[in-house]
Amino acid sequence: MKRAFALCLACVMLCAGTAFAAQRGENIRVGVSIDAKNFDPQNSVDTYSFSMQKQIYEPLFTVDGKTRKLTPVLAESVEILDDRTYKFHLRKGVKFHNGEEFTADDVVFSLTRVTDPSKSVFAKSKGVWIDPKGFEVIDKHTVIVRTNGPVGGWLGSMKHPYAMILNRKAVEEAGADYFRQPVGTGPYKFVSWTKGERVEMEAFADYWGTKPYAQKLTFVVLPDDSTRIIALETGKVDMIYAVPPSDFERLQSSDKVKAVKAPGLVLLHLAMNTDSPKLKDPRVRKAIDAAINKDAYVQVVYNGNGIPGQGPLPTASSWFPENPEKWDYNPERAKKLLAEAGVKDLELNLWVMNAADRVNGATVLQSMLGAVGIKVNVSVFENAVINDKVRKEPEKYDMYAATWGMQTNRDAGVYWQSVITTTSIVSTNSARLSDPEVDRLMDEANHCIDEGERGKVFQKIWDRVNDLHPWVYLCQADELHGAQEDPIGVDELYDGKINLLSNIHYPEQTERVK
Repeated sequence: MKRAFALCLACVMLCAGTAFAAQRGENIRVGVSIDAKNFDPQNSVDTYSFSMQKQIYEPLFTVDGKTRKLTPVLAESVEILDDRTYKFHLRKGVKFHNGEEFTADDVVFSLTRVTDPSKSVFAKSKGVWIDPKGFEVIDKHTVIVRTNGPVGGWLGSMKHPYAMILNRKAVEEAGADYFRQPVGTGPYKFVSWTKGERVEMEAFADYWGTKPYAQKLTFVVLPDDSTRIIALETGKVDMIYAVPPSDFERLQSSDKVKAVKAPGLVLLHLAMNTDSPKLKDPRVRKAIDAAINKDAYVQVVYNGNGIPGQGPLPTASSWFPENPEKWDYNPERAKKLLAEAGVKDLELNLWVMNAADRVNGATVLQSMLGAVGIKVNVSVFENAVINDKVRKEPEKYDMYAATWGMQTNRDAGVYWQSVITTTSIVSTNSARLSDPEVDRLMDEANHCIDEGERGKVFQKIWDRVNDLHPWVYLCQADELHGAQEDPIGVDELYDGKINLLSNIHYPEQTERVK
């Protein structure tokens, strides 16, 4: 009797185990370091809010993360009628998560909303590109949108979440609570948000495109790096973003989990304050560059998980020169340039935020610059205050370890507009570069819709910035992800931390779909 009971129990356990295994991947759990702040894409500015919104909303067009090509999403095609008029032919049979049909009215509502300062934080940036009075609804699935004059790269800019299409009825019904009641057309629909803990979504049964493999998608908030790694290794999550470089090699050698490397989208640069009397001469700035061994910097600071910077753009840009000029390590050239500029006993103040890689990097820079006779004093500040200090106290720093990335946009013009123009000095131009030629060329690029001609202007900007040399192009750190040993799709994440995750699945799910 006891033996029969034991056999029966074993069968139950086996069946339970088989049933459990069959459910693997039904809920893809993603460990993230930071919670979302908002689920309204027109009123969000942070990476992790965008990361989660990406599953819920869709734009008319995007730029494919891998190919860097313009790709239709909710629009099937577009006709450019003149340099400011776009006729969109919309995809038919698309539904919002609330059951409403996607129509031209939602396009007009969404793109008009982004121009209104009372309704969108992008009204004075992305919103100024759109003419709020320039819409024409031809029929339910055809709409004309006009820009405020020619806008270079406008279709590509729709990769940014500002251009996600919202449902008028959902926004108006939710009112002030819309930021936590999102409704889109994407593969997953919002279920719940437990602040500081998790965000839960479920597959949208009426999704127009390729259906997601997982029936549920859960973002689990794990701020501590060690906790996030342990959650992966113990199977509590299926994948994680932001693997620390120090843990990457160990995860690579594990037989239970894997480490995944994707091309970096963020350029870490040493912004040299061009307003500082010590750094006015471009020869001094080029000397600083020549004194820094970027290959060694990547090895020491990022355990080799990255590439040296190749110029004033990330390599992920839709436009990037074919044969960029190399800025190699050459300490003798550094000394020669300093001598030509008549500089001796140079002492500089370097500001960095209190992230491990920036602090470690500052120590490396101190050593390298010290080798050519440049003394570097390092000040470390909290992330919450350093950007404000850079803007308000520019006379106190000479160099700043800054980053600017391309997770939400791959356009060179949009990138440079934020970091090298005179108008951006008040916000994100930490080198404080103000050059009439750069400003003129940027204005030309921003009003040119012919991509071939734009590329020629971008080359001129690239050459001019290299000549002025307000930055040392330090490195592009790889995007480092972690996952369980065998999920499929994690090797195809090319958009940093803002990836569509509907293709993530386990091998047995592929068979079930077949």
